[in-house]
Amino acid sequence: RMGGRRSWLILLLLFSAAKWSEVAAEKGFEKETTSSEQADGSVNKTAKIEGLLKEVSSLREKRYSYDGSKSWEKVVFDLLGEAEQLGSSAATEIKGDLYLLGEGIAQSFPKALKYFQKSADSGNPKAQLQLGYMYSSGFHKNGSIAKDEPLSLLHYYFAALGGVEEAQMVMGDRHLHGYGVPKSCNAAIKYYLKVAQEVVSLHTEKSIVKPIELVRLSNENARNHKLEETEDVIQYYQHSADAGNAEAQVALGQLNFYGARGVTQDTNAAAKYFRLAAAQGNAAAMSSLAQMHIQGLGVEGSNETAFKYFEEAAAKGDSSAQNGLGFMYLHGYGTKKDQKKAMKYFKKSAEQGNVDAQFNLGAMYFAGMGVDVDYGAALQYFTLAAHQGHIRSLFNLAQMHMNGLGTVQSCPIAVKLFKSVAERGQWAQVLSSAHKNYIRGDHGTAFIKYSRAADQGYEIAQSNVAWMLERQEGYPFQDLNSVALSQLLRAAKQGNVDAHRLIGDHYYYGMSQDGVPNYEEAARHYTLAGEQKNAHANFNLGFMHQYGIGLPFDLHLAKRFYDLALESSPEAYVPVQLALFGLHIHQYFLNVKEWWESNTGIASTGSSSKEDKDSDSGSNSEKLDTDSDDNLSWEDILLLVACGFLAVLIFFRSRRVT
Repeated sequence: RMGGRRSWLILLLLFSAAKWSEVAAEKGFEKETTSSEQADGSVNKTAKIEGLLKEVSSLREKRYSYDGSKSWEKVVFDLLGEAEQLGSSAATEIKGDLYLLGEGIAQSFPKALKYFQKSADSGNPKAQLQLGYMYSSGFHKNGSIAKDEPLSLLHYYFAALGGVEEAQMVMGDRHLHGYGVPKSCNAAIKYYLKVAQEVVSLHTEKSIVKPIELVRLSNENARNHKLEETEDVIQYYQHSADAGNAEAQVALGQLNFYGARGVTQDTNAAAKYFRLAAAQGNAAAMSSLAQMHIQGLGVEGSNETAFKYFEEAAAKGDSSAQNGLGFMYLHGYGTKKDQKKAMKYFKKSAEQGNVDAQFNLGAMYFAGMGVDVDYGAALQYFTLAAHQGHIRSLFNLAQMHMNGLGTVQSCPIAVKLFKSVAERGQWAQVLSSAHKNYIRGDHGTAFIKYSRAADQGYEIAQSNVAWMLERQEGYPFQDLNSVALSQLLRAAKQGNVDAHRLIGDHYYYGMSQDGVPNYEEAARHYTLAGEQKNAHANFNLGFMHQYGIGLPFDLHLAKRFYDLALESSPEAYVPVQLALFGLHIHQYFLNVKEWWESNTGIASTGSSSKEDKDSDSGSNSEKLDTDSDDNLSWEDILLLVACGFLAVLIFFRSRRVT
């Protein structure tokens, strides 16, 4: 019976297909016209959406300088509403982002969640990323959004499957360190490799990649320095350039070419300034012009003209031009291909430390271009370039460590290198954007941006989040210390030495343990930081040994750590000298106690400190080198009285100051 039913179904489908073919044949022209119209309509709708979202992006960049007649919020939401009507789920996700950041509108986590969920339900993987972040961070008001790590992981996973680079970085970081998922180097490398490949594809010879400017908020000078050049500085460059200063012309050319330091990217203006400087014989300008002719940016694309400029600048010893000339010979651009000459110019340039030349030499040895294949030499040159942050060298070096070419196969080294490449993608611009928000006093928006980057594994973002939390900036909830500690622990795992010292402070003062100090754990982290020559950590270890807090009472070890603090940083001179002064007073006090007991036979009264007990038991019977005898002289007693008077004076003076 089932077989008969299946036969009837097949016959029905065949009959329907035949009838559809007849109708299609009769109305073929009409069908083709309708399809064409639908395709055109779809293309037009897509273009319309892209135009609307591009306009929104521009308005977001210029929010602080917006001066339109309508409110910024109304203009942006009208554009997003129009895009939504055309079926754009990306527009819905952007609405959620605005509410999450509180960008131009009142911050609302519940509204952000609603829009992200709506966009994700429409299949937008970027919205999945946003949901993953919200559930991971546990942002909520009145308990409307509960922290849910499994749900966060699920959203991040689907976003990563959808090709969202930031989500792939989150998954890579979690597998690398075992955050909520099994710790697996192979799983981490799978995610980071995808992102790294995308980054490398953007860094081709014919692309302009805007430099990423990173700022560590704990650095006061960097923290308060705007990434944009001030108008006065730009005017100074402009005036100098107009007066014929070739260096100023090159500087303006670079700013316009890359669109850096707040200058709008303008390759035509860049070419103009480079030409002016090149006319004066400036080799750097010639090399930059040659590169622009290769790329066809701001000037006519011409390998011959590029070769001419490279040749002239290389004759002046410019390393970039020498590398460029080697590149032209290697590929036969504007001249006859000659791998020996390419090797010659690459080596000349590399000897001057040119990172691109070091990469090109590595590539030649790796592929055997003009030379025998030599993975050892390739590894050497890629390593030299990688130490200077050259992206393609980092990627190739990671590949060699992953596959064991020219070196021992090592997944841990390879994954760290791939991670380093992945973190240089244009999505890292959010860190520059966060700093701009911070400078303008928009701490809430800055915090969210840093926090999202921290979830993606950026160590500098994790440190900045912790720094803001310690100052109660930008975070609207009460669990400041526990969140700060979690970020510091993540930063410490990535090699941030000062993070260990700050973790030690958290445990020492009981900031994240319900007010209960954990001196042993504090000492452990201070020791980890001190081993890396952190002056503050060594000073703290000295203090803990001096008073027997979490470490054995030992004045000699205390002095040793104070000395190490001074060796680690000359800036520690004043606090170390004061600490050593106090240490000697401490030793004198113990001497007085011993003298009193030995000459009177009466034990000292009062509370007995831990160090007194240790001293009595003989654990620290040997005295510091203070040039004193066992019995105190009158000079020693007078010195103690003077020190006591000085301490009282400092105490009352500090009270007056506060």
